[in-house]
Amino acid sequence: MLTIVIVPVGATEFSQKGELLGINNPPLGQAGMARAEEMADALRGTILEAVFSGPLKRQIVTARRIAEPHQLPIRTDKNLIDVNYGSWSGRSWSEISQEDGQLMDKMKRSPHRFRFPSGEKMKKSWKRYQAFTRHLLGNYGAGHVVIVADGFVAMMLTSLITGTDFISLEPWENSGSGITKIDRDEGRNLITMLKGTKRPATPPTK
Repeated sequence: MLTIVIVPVGATEFSQKGELLGINNPPLGQAGMARAEEMADALRGTILEAVFSGPLKRQIVTARRIAEPHQLPIRTDKNLIDVNYGSWSGRSWSEISQEDGQLMDKMKRSPHRFRFPSGEKMKKSWKRYQAFTRHLLGNYGAGHVVIVADGFVAMMLTSLITGTDFISLEPWENSGSGITKIDRDEGRNLITMLKGTKRPATPPTK
């Protein structure tokens, strides 16, 4: 069985209240570093096959903390870079909901056709994460694999890996730095933990 552990990136000095960072590249802040250490400690006793990261500082540092106790290299993949949120960067989902409610509703209704204001089309984002997902599932069939990704991207990956409806995962809800775990066995997928919350036993998806 393959267990995929998706670890969200900790806070930076510019995202302490859940602000979207997108392709901006600040380093982890003190709280983010502490969270990365917590994740590393939580996974220290698990044998890992690989640790994947996007190319941004906050992603790489988090991944490095997790990989070091296992003496593993970080597998940096440019396809795991965060979404370009355009003018939504630097704002939280709650702020966007209050100030750009209609536009956010449009995103929820039709995410694959949505373009972030002054940013990228989500269709372009999906293609990146689809390419990564194909690589992941094509090369790993057993053991534990860690993916370090920003919160919204983590839910896009969860949707792609499991076939779960993206909107039902509420990707705009703050994860509170909680991890997501997916068990994959013979092509069947079961989300056992979502954003740090254990999921009830349900039939796996295929």
